[in-house]
Amino acid sequence: MTLIELQKRLSTENHIIGSLQVECGKRTEVPDVIGIYEENGVFYVYDTNDRGGVVILDEGAEEEMTEALYRRVLKVEKRYLKK
Repeated sequence: MTLIELQKRLSTENHIIGSLQVECGKRTEVPDVIGIYEENGVFYVYDTNDRGGVVILDEGAEEEMTEALYRRVLKVEKRYLKK
C-alpha cells in the first residue's frame, strides 16, 4: 500500500494502542511515536523512546515499509489488549 493508503486505513480503523501515536509522512522527535517518513527516495519506519530519541527500525521501498508499519501497529495493539 502507499503512504496515502496507509494514512486513510489508520484513520478509518480504530486501533487501541494506548498512548502511542502513529505519525505518517514526517519524522518527529516527540516521545512515544511510531512512524514512517521518506528521505531521498528511501522510506524509514521509526520509533521514539520516552525522551524523544529516534530509532530507525527498518528502511526500504514505500510498499514494504507501509506494510511493516501497519504490522507493527497491529502488534502493539495485540500486546496492549493482552494487558
